[in-house]
Amino acid sequence: MEQEAGRSSKMSVLLKRRSRSETRPKDVADKSKQQSKQLEKHQEKHELQERPQESRGKPHSSEQSLNRLGMSHHQQQSTTFSIAGGMGRRKTSAELICEAKLFLGETAAGVGGGGGGAAGGAALQMMATGGARLVSTRRPITPREPGRVLYGKVALAGRPPSAFSMRYLQNEKPTPRQLPALSGTGPTTPMPTRNGALLGQSTTETLIELLKQHSGLKECTNETVQHINAILQELYTRVRKQERNFKRGFILGGLYGLVECTSPRVLLAVARVVLALRVTGSNLTGACKLIFKVARHEQNDALFHDHDVLELLIDGLGHASPLDEPEACIYAYGCIRFLTASSAQDRDDALNRNWIGLGEAIKAPLPAPVSAPLAAIPAAVLCPRKLTGQQTLVARLARHGAVELMILHLQMLNEAGATKRLTGPPLHTLYQLSAAMRALADVSQQQQRLQLQLQLACPHLIRAAEVSMGELEVQANVVRTLSVLSEDSDCCETLHNYAARIGLLLGPSCSSAGASERLLAVLSRLGYMLGNILAKHESARTQYFHNDVAMEYLLNVLEQLGERSPSSVTLLDAQIKLIRVVANMSVNPEVGAGLGNVRCLGSVLLKLLRHTSASLLQKKVSHHLHSGHSDLRSCSRFLQSAEQQELLHATLGALHNLCFYQDKQTPDSIAAPAAGSLQSLIDELSASLAEVLAKCQTAATKVELVRVLGNLTRNERARRCFCAAGGLPLMVQQLTRQAAGQDYELRTCAIGVLVNLLGDGEQRAPFLQLRGAELLSLLLRGSLEQEDWFLANIVCQALWNLLIDGQCAATLCRSGCILDEVSDLLADYLDEDRLNAGDDDDEQAGDDEHELETQTETEKETDADHDALWEDFALVATDLLERIQNNFDRQQQPQSVVRTDNDDDGDVFIEEM
Repeated sequence: MEQEAGRSSKMSVLLKRRSRSETRPKDVADKSKQQSKQLEKHQEKHELQERPQESRGKPHSSEQSLNRLGMSHHQQQSTTFSIAGGMGRRKTSAELICEAKLFLGETAAGVGGGGGGAAGGAALQMMATGGARLVSTRRPITPREPGRVLYGKVALAGRPPSAFSMRYLQNEKPTPRQLPALSGTGPTTPMPTRNGALLGQSTTETLIELLKQHSGLKECTNETVQHINAILQELYTRVRKQERNFKRGFILGGLYGLVECTSPRVLLAVARVVLALRVTGSNLTGACKLIFKVARHEQNDALFHDHDVLELLIDGLGHASPLDEPEACIYAYGCIRFLTASSAQDRDDALNRNWIGLGEAIKAPLPAPVSAPLAAIPAAVLCPRKLTGQQTLVARLARHGAVELMILHLQMLNEAGATKRLTGPPLHTLYQLSAAMRALADVSQQQQRLQLQLQLACPHLIRAAEVSMGELEVQANVVRTLSVLSEDSDCCETLHNYAARIGLLLGPSCSSAGASERLLAVLSRLGYMLGNILAKHESARTQYFHNDVAMEYLLNVLEQLGERSPSSVTLLDAQIKLIRVVANMSVNPEVGAGLGNVRCLGSVLLKLLRHTSASLLQKKVSHHLHSGHSDLRSCSRFLQSAEQQELLHATLGALHNLCFYQDKQTPDSIAAPAAGSLQSLIDELSASLAEVLAKCQTAATKVELVRVLGNLTRNERARRCFCAAGGLPLMVQQLTRQAAGQDYELRTCAIGVLVNLLGDGEQRAPFLQLRGAELLSLLLRGSLEQEDWFLANIVCQALWNLLIDGQCAATLCRSGCILDEVSDLLADYLDEDRLNAGDDDDEQAGDDEHELETQTETEKETDADHDALWEDFALVATDLLERIQNNFDRQQQPQSVVRTDNDDDGDVFIEEM
């Protein structure tokens, strides 16, 4: 009688909840509609499936639930609960996490509470793309150069040397006039004193004679340097006034003896005078060499802030052609590259963790706690930037038209390369020009003018990459510049129109007998650039996919790299970047579905999954990390293990997106899937995921594995293969370990997988034998006590699928305790009077109007989202409580009318989370 009274009380709560849900307050409904309309702008349109109209045995609250979670009406139709044949679309565990983060505020937390906008936008985009998500990677690995050298470690034939001797400055054509000899009789001009007081009153001939007194000078004192510089400054002032052109040859002759001086100040002063004479040919090359000789040493950088030598250098290059005076361009662009990129290498090292002293860096304390607010952490720690000095030089160059000149020279080289293959000095000019442009791109985000100029250079750089095809050293530099520009949103907007054309640059590697380190670097940067483009632009995804040649090149490269043993970090980095291309391309529904039946792609991903997971298990990364060894071998092993971990996650990210579109079975009328495609390897993939998850010890990797399973188990064949490989007890094991809340993400994803598995009738009885009902009851209690309405919602859906089985429901009803506990929990937390009582107490405690007015918009939105989540839980839980009550009622009826058949038409599947 007591049980009957209790159930009657629960039924009254259920009915009261039902009546209130049907007459929901208008403001709550309006708020829900407003959220839906705001998010509808971010969503993509998919093919729609009609929702079954029956309501018996299926939570009628599902449509309202999706609406409350920001789903549009069209998206609701494509994500509704379906029958248990694997033919319908279901919510995935990955989408479950997306919603949880979006509405519980985890996406807005970021590092130290920042970055909420980007994370929230990513969550919205993930929902809009139907369960697929973008994959991001760090910058490609850049080898660190020991110092400022013109070409790095490789010196090919025909290249001008990085170190040289300034032999002489030549007289220009036409041959200079004969200068009159100085008369030995008559009045003579007194030689100015050392203090330079009479320099302004002296003739130009006198100034040149003073310089010739120091001809051949190498080492000199500070006093001598000041004296020579004073003469050169006076000479420069006169030359800039265009005094007398016929003195050009005479002036150059006087400057000739100073080019071997070791003082950088003297060399720059000489170069200024030479450039002010508007020289061309070998004299221009000589001036550029002088400036390069000074710029190759970092300690001389401050000298370039004291005068206009950089502006003069750009003016001089404006009179030069990269085809006719290539050496002048080579050394001039080398100077610009050195002066504007002194801290770019440090930035690469910080981003890539690619320095030699890695062992010491690992042991070093963090500059600030991770939980500290972003405002408290120095900007240089968060993102190392160029020094103020370099920023100033870059701004001066941009104002003086340096980038426009670079683009002009780039066009000239491209036009020459279109008719005849570039070789020798012009090709080396392209190397230095692209490197200088890359150095400028590193600070383009801080200067809008420079950013717009570099955006115009993007198409010409793509053409330069095509022109330099076959010259890996040069092409690597050009592609490296493009990869840096692809990080900028404006440049990426320009590049996305050339996505397929960029993909064609992968072609030469397909015919390469072996992949050198330089070729791998090119592949890595091409993949990084394409990954950035495909992560931002929908049209680029379809453009690339529909280009058969670009797709064939991509598949060939992935296949060839997969056949090599992962012996180097560079190889792993190239694979990471190229797998990312596949992952970000497959966010598009059409592309994602099409890639499932592309040859060899499934076998490549499956092979990477198996090999990387096996390698990580063998290497035991944690042992190397905490062993205390700081030798180079240990650092190399750690870097390789880190790369393999990232490659595994990139592979899982690609599988996650592709598996989302493989939920439907292939009809018999359609031809068999392509060999090596993902559709042809569903069985092997399901078994491999179970095997890897069983052996995995890393929490982050477990989450990624379960995400993939959340999408894959929407396919009926995949569910059966996964369970045949021990998947059901494996998921119960994961949930048992996470029941205490150690990893919320893993626990939530695993419940989503469990909901899909329980959609198959043959898995419900084994689930009961694994004490699954007790586990769900425990998870429900924990989520309700924490008022985690989102988690409680999907636990209720798992219970719903379990209770659809008449035999399972009868078994649980006879035992009584589990369903009674679930009923008590649901009735307690569905009681609105209980919740409103708590709200009234809170309002009385803080009834101050000023306190309510100071509540931030974020706090108000959080409260509204919390209320919406409870409403969604309440609608699902009400239906579950009704089903439990109906099952108890059936057990009390005469045995002849007790139904024990399975009501599979009422299965609940995770569609959109």
